[in-house]
Amino acid sequence: MCEGCPYYDPVDSRIVIIKLGAAGDVLRTTALLPSVKDLYPRSHITWVCGSKSIALIRNNPMIDRPLVLSDESVVILDQDRYDLCVNFDLAPEAASLAGRIKADLYKGFGRRPDGSIHAFDSHGAAWLEMSLWDDLKKANRLTYQTHMRRILGAPERNHPILVPLLPELQPQAEEFLDHHGLRGSRPRIGFNVGAGDRWQHKKWTVEGFVQLGEYIYRDLRVRPIILYGPADFERAQEVMGAMTVPFIDAQLRPSMMEFIVILNVCDVVISGDTFALHAALGLGKRVVCLVGPTSASELELYGQGVILQGEIECLGCYLPRCAKDPHCMALLSAERVYAAVKDQVEKLP
Repeated sequence: MCEGCPYYDPVDSRIVIIKLGAAGDVLRTTALLPSVKDLYPRSHITWVCGSKSIALIRNNPMIDRPLVLSDESVVILDQDRYDLCVNFDLAPEAASLAGRIKADLYKGFGRRPDGSIHAFDSHGAAWLEMSLWDDLKKANRLTYQTHMRRILGAPERNHPILVPLLPELQPQAEEFLDHHGLRGSRPRIGFNVGAGDRWQHKKWTVEGFVQLGEYIYRDLRVRPIILYGPADFERAQEVMGAMTVPFIDAQLRPSMMEFIVILNVCDVVISGDTFALHAALGLGKRVVCLVGPTSASELELYGQGVILQGEIECLGCYLPRCAKDPHCMALLSAERVYAAVKDQVEKLP
């Protein structure tokens, strides 16, 4: 109502983004938000995700309306009209939701009446075909973020992952530093020892982490910080129970937001292809990423680290279970990982 009001910021386009998926996938997809704003600077953005990931987008300033997929949110979405609907997710429920939403333009993936998933254009088709054919998946050399930018139709500008750091949780980090005598102590090196249970060998071996801890403490006089989430509690206990040198138990954090706050005290993070990797990258950490059954090419490290893989012909197999002995992750030696860690430590500012 005020003439010349400096706060008036009218919306000229409405966009809905669908990305349900695992927390790590949701988090790395936030790197697409600046690309959306490049294309639609004065847009209102709704993002639909699963209940386990809503905390990752709830406080993102680029998202105007974060929604958990539910009966209530579907009722709301049914009544809305959008200029653009982008579904970055191949899950049937995500593709079905995209089909319900009324929009002028669709990007990504939808679902046919026979239940099959289809792409709205050729860029989506390239990603969909990779999900179906092993030879295409293994031949791919483009990162996830690049594929999603192409689906969006955005310029080839690589934006960072947007990680929420809640100020009200910062006292936990301060207490952690003081309790373990880490204030002013560098480098701080985190071992993210888990990677969920979907792939048997997505995690590095217990023996590998134990030996790496010995090298780091012996040569750098650094106590490794053992990081883990609820799904990896038992594995973390196994790693810590086998440790022969002093270490720091980061302790189980009840939420992803609290995990992120503690992860942020680290300078270098050793991790598999999992949520902690993408969070560490978004926080600007140096990383050593250990990859076996999943695609190394799809991982965008933003020049902040290195990917290591065992020397075996079946890398990127995506098999949930593997009978090979030794398997891909067992072929990653602690000596090789330690050399990579030292290299990342030397690159710290």
